[in-house]
Amino acid sequence: MRVSDRAEVVLRAVAVVVVAAAVPVAGAVGTVSYTGAQARIEVQDAGKTKVTATETADAVRLPDSDHYAGQTRYQAAVQWDSDGKLATATVDVPGPQVAGATVTLWIKNGQPTLAPARPGAAAAEGIGTGLAVLVETWCAAAATVWFAGTVLDARRYARWEREWRGINRPIGKDTL
Repeated sequence: MRVSDRAEVVLRAVAVVVVAAAVPVAGAVGTVSYTGAQARIEVQDAGKTKVTATETADAVRLPDSDHYAGQTRYQAAVQWDSDGKLATATVDVPGPQVAGATVTLWIKNGQPTLAPARPGAAAAEGIGTGLAVLVETWCAAAATVWFAGTVLDARRYARWEREWRGINRPIGKDTL
């Protein structure tokens, strides 16, 4: 067995071990990502309150910033009661609405904010991170095996070509 064949077998065996070891490593990375995302989301969502706001003016259509987006955005001035004080802001509203319509609004520290993260957002981030690590590791192992195999095949083919040239007589150079 040639040295290059042995090296290729060892490389493939190492790749199999790396692929197998990537599963628990990806699981651990996904768990760490989930834990971090959960803590971050808890901090971001702390103090958010859902209120019903009343539009004080008709909704205004915003100019399209991207003609390909396919969405039309509307904004309106709204007011709501925040701890006994009347608060106002201009926020995005769902579609063309008239003054007096009500909209659901999330506030934090008396100011409009984004809605809290979906219940599965932290889990989705953890799973996504774990899968990304797993797939990237598997692709790197496959690419390494493929590249090494291609290089070793090219070396073998060149060596075989040299050996054939040494064995065969050149065509047309026969002597009797």
